[in-house]
This record gives sequence, structure tokens and C-alpha cells, in this order.
Amino acid sequence: MRPIHLAAAFAALTLPNATLAQEPTRALPETVVTATGIPTDPARLAAGVTVIDRRIIEERGYGTLAEALSAVPGLRLVQSGGPGQSASAFVRGTNSNHVLVLRDGVPVNDPSTPNGLFNFGDDILDDIERIEIIRGPLAGIYGSAAIGGVINLITRRGGGRFTGAISGSGGTQNTVAGSAFASGRFGVMDGMLAVGSVSTRGSNVIAPRFATNRGERDGQTVQAVTANAGAWLNEDTRIGLVGRWRRNGFGLDNVGSIAGTVIDDPNYAAVNSFGGVQASAETVLFGGRWRSGLSFSRFSDDRSFRNRPDAFDPTQQTDDNRYKGWRNDMRWTNAVALAGIPGVTAAAITFGLQYTRDEAKVRVRRAYVHPVFGPGSFDQDVNAKTSTAGGYFGLQGTVLDRLDLTASVRHDAPEEFEDATTWRVGGVWRLPLPVPVRAFAAYGTGFRTPTLFDRFGIDNFGFRGNPNLRPETSKGWEAGLAADISAGPLGLVTLQATYFRTEIRDLIEFVLAPVSTQVNIGKADVQGVETLLTIAPSPRLALTLSYTYTEADDVRSREQLLRRPKNTGAASLRWQPVPPLVISPELLVFGPAPDVVYNDAGDFVGRGTNPGGAVFNLGARLRIVPAWEAFVVGRNLTASRYETANGFVTSERGLFAGLAARW
Repeated sequence: MRPIHLAAAFAALTLPNATLAQEPTRALPETVVTATGIPTDPARLAAGVTVIDRRIIEERGYGTLAEALSAVPGLRLVQSGGPGQSASAFVRGTNSNHVLVLRDGVPVNDPSTPNGLFNFGDDILDDIERIEIIRGPLAGIYGSAAIGGVINLITRRGGGRFTGAISGSGGTQNTVAGSAFASGRFGVMDGMLAVGSVSTRGSNVIAPRFATNRGERDGQTVQAVTANAGAWLNEDTRIGLVGRWRRNGFGLDNVGSIAGTVIDDPNYAAVNSFGGVQASAETVLFGGRWRSGLSFSRFSDDRSFRNRPDAFDPTQQTDDNRYKGWRNDMRWTNAVALAGIPGVTAAAITFGLQYTRDEAKVRVRRAYVHPVFGPGSFDQDVNAKTSTAGGYFGLQGTVLDRLDLTASVRHDAPEEFEDATTWRVGGVWRLPLPVPVRAFAAYGTGFRTPTLFDRFGIDNFGFRGNPNLRPETSKGWEAGLAADISAGPLGLVTLQATYFRTEIRDLIEFVLAPVSTQVNIGKADVQGVETLLTIAPSPRLALTLSYTYTEADDVRSREQLLRRPKNTGAASLRWQPVPPLVISPELLVFGPAPDVVYNDAGDFVGRGTNPGGAVFNLGARLRIVPAWEAFVVGRNLTASRYETANGFVTSERGLFAGLAARW
């Protein structure tokens, strides 16, 4: 068996031939690994699945991870500022710390953030082969934080003949970007190298409605390097090493006012750095039926925020803040294809063990002059470690060539907490109808352990972390219908509608009395509907429409949770009018959402409603000659002033053009 085909061979073992016989209008199915640990056709999974592959990234002109995720159904991306600034994801109405982010299967949420978040505003995409987004509870495979869903960033990998690419572009806001990529296999060695850089003056993202807005721009410079190398010990065994470094420097703004002045601060800047290495070994046994892997990873996040006094800030605020987080992860994963079970095809089991150790060191130092109370300071510190060990088991198969079943269970032993057992079951039934129609349903449980800040944080305003916190817990289910229909001149029409509901208990919330701390008092009830329609009259034309309705409520206050609009939608088109040209417009639509609100004077007025809006983007690529392409990318072409978070508007209209060469 040639090693370049190991994944495809395993997929062939686990996907029955009945797939093509049952659905003749579908091409050979794309597979995803994140949902079960086994390459599986998304049509056989009872989960919301979106795949953003390399072709989509390039055709739509996605430059950052935040841009790539903006049109995903059921995912609300909120960026509080301009390029490079903090961006959070709310998946199916759950909290932003209820989505687990992976790099090649390893969790990379930052343990130094107060909420254990992943910042979607940091990363560019030159080293990414594909992004797999799985919506719904997946703690039964991945453990803590996988309540709303999982996002897996899969690194590009070397293989086959030597290939390479370079690209360069420039445009509005003094933006310049460049990238280089090379990969290939040389005897028993394979390798991949990706380098990317972006520099932009940025735009003023403070809402123009503020009377004291000065128009100060917030720029960004980001560089990233990823290397992925491997050696084949034999045709079935590979050892590999992946290293990644990224530095994101950007300007910052605050929303709000002090003494009548909006803090649109020209001296406030940050640098977010990431470094990581992952060593792995993977092998295939018993003729390809057993795939086993072992990996050791270490990731570090280092975030620095600095501010100096200036003439525009009446508080003369200074900041010298440092957040450092480390994660060590060890994993043993296995997937075994089973055969000889009467009435069952595509049967397989997964099992594995995982150990993770997190460490955070936080030092926040802020000095200011209050207009009423005079000089003051705010100090905050965290210096703590924690670890968790877990194991999981999964099973999937197709019964009587019509019912696809998946199940998983995981047991975690987090340090200083009670053990947690989570699970998930799902089924997809291909109905006996003239057209391919699938009914699906799934149920799962989840949990999220308190962060190091929740337990051990301390500040000079009286806050003390609560070491007695319990993990947050959840249970959720979804059900729906999907169909792939040959509709004459409309070609292949795919329809899918999913109802989902999640209940979350023991949510960790901040309280002031009797002590300023965190406690388990929150409850949330989330429900909604995701719909997806794709019309593909030909291989050169495809229209995708999505709409999500979400009700995310705080059970105690009976109010809608912040920054989760009830209505969101997206429309994207892939049009290839002639073979060398691909045009990809994209429209994002957002309904009103509750938020913390500032009036036009910049004064904080409490809870209110952030108005809705729409953003239109465009990507186009033209192959000039076989080795050269020209591309154009337009961002926010209608110059929308939609406030992604109240007070922060979408970056101004951007138009960028460039050239790319491949060999």
C-alpha cells in the first residue's frame, strides 16, 4: 500500500459501496475526520458539518480565520475592533468559551485568557489545508469545552511531487500581503513549508456616530511560518514534526468615554505571539484496517498589551499587561475498521487516551487618574497550573445499508474536580423514497471545567478566584431532514433543516456580594433552526443560501443572551463563466442583537439592542497561463457601518489585487 493513499484507503474501508448506488446524483463524497475520528461522508453524520477547504479559501479571498468563519451556518463571529483584534465565536447560541478549537486534533484554546477562549482574530491561513466545523456537543470525543461545537484547523502536508506557490497583493489601507508555499516528497522524506505576512494601516473601527470620534486608524502586521516534515519508516509508518510560529501586532481602541472624551487611543497597541511544536507517529496495521497514532504537543501563547499617556486621554492611563499560557498535550488515537458483522457495513471503532497540562501566568498593571477620585491603579494576577486525563471509545456503522449510527463515550479526570463522563449518540436514516431523503437525530452531553482565572485569579479591587467551582454541564439534541434532489435545469439541489436545543447548567458567573468572585449560578436554554439550500445547475455554477434562527435565553432573567442575534443568514455564489475565471460573491446578513450599549456621546447606558446590518464581499481569480493567476478581493464593498459589537464597526471598504504563481 502506498503511504500517500493511506487515508483514502481507510475511508474506502469505512464507507460502503451503497453510497453511490443510493445517491447517483452525488459525486464521490468528501469526508470529514473531526466528527468521529474516522473519515466519514458528512451525509452519514447526525451533526451540522461545514468544510472550508483550500479551494474555497483561495477563491473567496479569505485572508484570516475570522473572515473564513463568518458565513458558517449557526456560527456568529464577533470581532471587537479592527484587523487582528479579538474575535470570538458563538456556536448555536452557546457561549464563546463553549467552542473547542483544535490544530490537527489538538486543543489550542488559550489557558491564559480569563474565559479560556480562542482568539479567531490572530491567524492568517497560508498554512491551512482545510477547516472542519462540527456543530453540536462533542465532549464524548474531545472532553471539556466542546459544548457548542468543535473547529479543527488542519495543516497542509507534503506529499507527491514537489510543488510550490508564491503570491503577493496590495490594496486600500496601505495593505501589502505575501506568501510562499512549498511541499513534496523526496524518497522516504516529505515536507511542507508555508510563510505568510500581512501589513495594513487598517481603518477606524470606532463607530462614526460617537460625537468625539477622532478617526484614528488601527493597523496590523502579522507574520506566520509553519513547517511540516515527516519520514516514512516503511510504507505504512510515518513519524512527523510540525512547528508553527505566528506574531500578530495591532493597534487597539476602547469604546466608552471618560470626562466626555471617547478613548480612541493612538498609543494603545498589542502583540500576540504563538509558538508550537507537535511530534507524532502514525502507522497502519493489519492490511490497513487499524490506524494508530501517538503525538506529543507543546503550544504557547504570549500576549502583551501596552498603553502610554497621551494628550487625548484625560485619565492618563498606562497599561503594561502580559498574558502567557502553555499547553502540553499527549494523545494516543486508534481507528479500527471491522468486518464480518451480519447486516452491518462500514463498521468501525475508535478509542484513545489523552493527557493535557495547562499553565497560565498573567500580570496586569494599569495606572490612571480618575476625574473625581484622583490617581488609582488596577492590578490583576494569575499564576497557576492544572491537568486532566481522559479516555474515549467510539463506534459507528451502517445497518442494512440504510441506517448510519454513531456513538461515543468519554471519561475525563480533571485535576481537583470530580470525574466527568460524557457521551453522544446519533443516527441517519435514508428514507425509502424515490428521491434521496435523510432523517437524522443526535443527543449528547458536555461539560466545561473552570478556567485558571476563575479559580485562582486575584486583583486589588477585591476579586478572588473560587477554587470550589464546579464544571459547567450541558445536554443537547438535534433533529432534521436533508435531501439531495436532481431538479432538472436546477441541477443538484440540496436542502437541509435542523432543529437544535441545548440546556446548560451551573454556568459560571461573576458576583459582587458577599465576595467579588465567580460562582455556579447561571442557566441557559438555547434552541433554534439551521437551514441550508444549495443549487448547482452545473459544475461551473453553485448558489448556497443559509439561514439560522436562534433563541438563546438566560433562564434566571428570561432575557436573551448578549451578542446572539435571533436571525442571521448568508448567501454565496461560485460562478465560473469561462474555465479560467472564478467569481465568488458573498453576502452576510445579521439581525439585531442584545448587547452592552453606548450612546452617541460614548456613555455606557447598560443593556440594549445592537442594530442589525449586512456586509458584502467578493473574490475573483483569473488563470492567465497555467502557472499564473490574478486575483481580486473586495471586503465590505457597500461600506457598511454595521457594528459587530456595539461601538465597533466593520472595517471600511477594502479592495485588494494580486498575482499568484504555482509550479
